[in-house]
Amino acid sequence: MKPKKSNAIKCCLLLAIAGFVLYTSVDVATTTTTSITTTTTSGTGIQNVGSGAKANVREFADENDNTDDYGESKRGYTHREEEEAVEEIRTSAFSSSSSSSSSKNKRRAKQKEILKTINGHAKMLPDKSPSRVYDIFTDDDEFEDSNTASSSSCKTQFTISDAFKNANSNGIGYSHMAMLSPLPKGSFYRWILVWQCSKGIEGTADMHLRAVFSDDLNKWMPKDGIELNVKKDKKNAVWAPVLHLDEKENVLWLFFSESVKCLRLMSPENRWSPGGNINAVSSIDGISWTKPKTLITSESESGNPKVIANKLVVHPKSKHWILPYWGEASSAKGCRSGHPTISGVLISKDEGHTWHSHGKVHPRHGRVIEGTVAVTENGSSILQLWRSKSGFLMQSTSANGGFTWTSPRKRTDLKNPDSKSSLIDFSYYVNGTSGKTIIVSNSGISELSSTSSKAKQSLKHVIALAFNDASSGRKKLSLAVSSGDGKRFSKLKEIEPGKSGVHFHYPTVIADPYYACGGNKIRITVAYSYMKRVNGWGNVYRQAKFGGIKVATVLMDAA
Repeated sequence: MKPKKSNAIKCCLLLAIAGFVLYTSVDVATTTTTSITTTTTSGTGIQNVGSGAKANVREFADENDNTDDYGESKRGYTHREEEEAVEEIRTSAFSSSSSSSSSKNKRRAKQKEILKTINGHAKMLPDKSPSRVYDIFTDDDEFEDSNTASSSSCKTQFTISDAFKNANSNGIGYSHMAMLSPLPKGSFYRWILVWQCSKGIEGTADMHLRAVFSDDLNKWMPKDGIELNVKKDKKNAVWAPVLHLDEKENVLWLFFSESVKCLRLMSPENRWSPGGNINAVSSIDGISWTKPKTLITSESESGNPKVIANKLVVHPKSKHWILPYWGEASSAKGCRSGHPTISGVLISKDEGHTWHSHGKVHPRHGRVIEGTVAVTENGSSILQLWRSKSGFLMQSTSANGGFTWTSPRKRTDLKNPDSKSSLIDFSYYVNGTSGKTIIVSNSGISELSSTSSKAKQSLKHVIALAFNDASSGRKKLSLAVSSGDGKRFSKLKEIEPGKSGVHFHYPTVIADPYYACGGNKIRITVAYSYMKRVNGWGNVYRQAKFGGIKVATVLMDAA
C-alpha cells in the first residue's frame, strides 16, 4: 500500500511542477526596445524555472509536518527523488523550448544569409511579374507562434523602438514618410518598414526609398537598411511610399511618386518639388521588386506633380481599391501650371491593375492635402481626413465608394498643425472557445468571409487615428480610437508628449494581425519620423547626427 501512496503523491507533484514550469516559461527571442520595456531571454529563464520550482516544493513541505504515522515522508519519496522529478520536468520543458529555439535559430541564420547576399540593395526584376530570389520559408506556419504574447508582454501596454537612426556611418541625414506593412506569407521576415531618405536634404536627386525588416516590431534589420532601387531615372527623387498587402494573391504593393519635372534651382543643391508620376511596384518577398508601372502622370489633369501619403482601403462591398492622392502646385521655375492644389482618389476596380482618378474636392479656403481614408461600420461610407492650415483636420465623406465626396469641413475636435495624419479601420471579434482576438482588416490581412456567421454578428468595428494633437508645432503625437463611424475619437495613448526643437510627425498606423494575447488585447502600431525642427523650405538641411524612424506599439482592450 505504501508504494501506491507514494506514486500517487509523486504524480500529483509532477503535475504541479509541470504547471509551474509552463506558467513561468519565457520567450526564446530577445527583444530590443527602448528603456520603456525589457524582456528576459530563455537561456537564463529555463535555469530559473528549475530552481524556482524546487524551492517552492520545499517551502510548502516546511510549513507542514513532514512525517506520517509510519515515520516516513508524507511526500512519499526522498529529497533525491524530488530532485530527479524536478530535473525530469526541466528536461521535458527544455526539450520543447530547444525545438522552438532551433527553428528560430535556423530562421535567423537564413535571414542573416539573405541580408548578406543582397548587400544593402533590393533586387529589381526584369519585368512586371513578381518572383522570389530565394527559397520560400517552408516553416512559416511554425513561426505563427512567434508573435503569441507571453503573460508578461500582455501587461506591457506601450513600447517604442528605433527602426532606423540617421548617422554619418550610413550616409543618411534625412528620413521621413515612414510606411509599415506585414510581408506576404513565406517571406524571410514578418514586417517591412519603408521610408524616403537622402544624405541630408529633402528633394535632392539622391533621395530614395529604404527598408528595414522585423519579426516582432521591436528589433529591425539591417541596421543601415536596404535601398529599394525603384527609380526609373537615377536623377529623379522618389517620394512617399505607400504599402498595401493583397493577402488573397500573397503580393505586397508599393506605391510612390517619382519626380520628373519641377526642379528647384537652389543653393546649396537643386531640389525637386514634392511629387511627380505615381508609380507602383510589387513583391512577394520584400526584397525583389517588379519594374515600376505608372498609375497617373505628373502632366495629367492640372499638370501639378502628383503625391500620395497614406494607405489605400478596399471597399468591403465593391472590393475596389481606393488610394488618396493630390496634385500639388509648385512655384518652381518653368513649373507653374496656374492651377491650385487639388485632392482626389485613385480607384482600381481590378485589384491594382488599372487606375482612374475620381472625387476631386475644391475647398473654399486653402488647400487640403495628404488625405487618409477609413471605411465606417457596415461599409456605409468612407471617411477622409486631410491636413490643413486651419489648425484642425479637415473632413469629407463618400457614400458611393469614393467616386464623389462632400465638401471638406473643419473637425474642431481634432487639432492639426498642418501635418499628415493616418487612419486605419478594422473589425474584430473574440473567439468564445480559444479566447483569441481575431482581426478582420479592410486591407486584406484577414478576410471577413472566413469567419463564422456567429462571429460576424459579434464583430466590433474600430477606426484608429494617429496625429499631431496640437494646432501648432509637431511636438506631440497621439493615438486615438473611434467605435464605428469616426464621429468621435477618444485618446488611447500620447505616444510622444513633445520635446522642444524636435518634430515627431508623419505617422502611419496599423493593427497587428499576428498579435495574440490571452488577455484579449489588440496591438496597434504606429511608425513615424523624428527630426530637428526647421522653418521654411530654404532651411531643410538636416544633420546626419540626429533623426530617423521610430515604431510604437500600444495595446488596446478588446472589450
